[in-house]
Amino acid sequence: MSQSPSVPDIDLELASRLDAAWGDPAAWVAHGLHWTHLPAVKARLHEQVTGDASVEPLEWFFSVVAAHQPLPLRRVLFLGCGQGRDERLVARSAWADEIVAIDLSAKALDLAREQAKAAGARIRYVQADMNSLPVGQSGFEPGSFDAVLGISSVHHCANLEDLYAGVAQLLAPAGWFYLDEYVGPDRFQCANSQLRFMNQLVDMLPHHLRTTGDGQLKGNLWRPSVDEVVAVDPTEAVRSSEVLPLLDHHFDVFEHRPYGGALMRVVLAAIAQNFMSAEAEPWLHALLRAEDDLFRSGRVQPDLACVIARVRTATTAPPSPYR
Repeated sequence: MSQSPSVPDIDLELASRLDAAWGDPAAWVAHGLHWTHLPAVKARLHEQVTGDASVEPLEWFFSVVAAHQPLPLRRVLFLGCGQGRDERLVARSAWADEIVAIDLSAKALDLAREQAKAAGARIRYVQADMNSLPVGQSGFEPGSFDAVLGISSVHHCANLEDLYAGVAQLLAPAGWFYLDEYVGPDRFQCANSQLRFMNQLVDMLPHHLRTTGDGQLKGNLWRPSVDEVVAVDPTEAVRSSEVLPLLDHHFDVFEHRPYGGALMRVVLAAIAQNFMSAEAEPWLHALLRAEDDLFRSGRVQPDLACVIARVRTATTAPPSPYR
């Protein structure tokens, strides 16, 4: 077994700001629930990625890996793990012998450790920065991981070039790189047409379905300015539009599955709790169908994607599918 990971140098000021943004899970539902709290939404997203509403993307990833090599993997690394839900699933499913997870937020790591202990999951948590992976430090030796996973995290990385180079170093030969990420416009600067569709969908809802958890009537949605996004989280979607194009510098893309989020992620924010009842189910399905229709027509593009990639072994890089 490898040595226990050591603590690398970190940006304490940035870590403190991320503690404020992500360290209190209750803050993110203070105004109401979000789209992925709804089982019907999760089932739709699962089907878009895996082809089966009952199979979530992480399970799909490990099934792809299992078709090429035996499970469990020796070691896996999670980037920007947050509160640790995904690595606990890996531990529970016995998909890896050893799990290491990093995040810059100490508060998020504390929550992840508590929940891993409660679940009886053996997971090593290390405070570290994706912008400067501790390659070569104890526990982060080159070639020491069979898979590296970034789930709702890599779109927070400003230094994607160094991140991808570091991941390629950490992975064993032909190692796996899995992403489940927001890949839409930087800093959530969506097109005017996308914003218009969001408002049209919200406006069609009866008032009781678009009232937020704290009693506000949702409507007149606006695109936040870059400064407003940065004020909440300075790392949010900093270079999200480049997450996919830069992969081909170090990796061969094995699977690329775009999926929803461009509209429902915003439309259902803080009002998802209103769609839990059977009475609201037709309205929810109408919203989901409308988003699907806009995707199919090409008027809106999915801004989420699951990608399975492997460290490049060929000497000649193939043309990127993202350019």
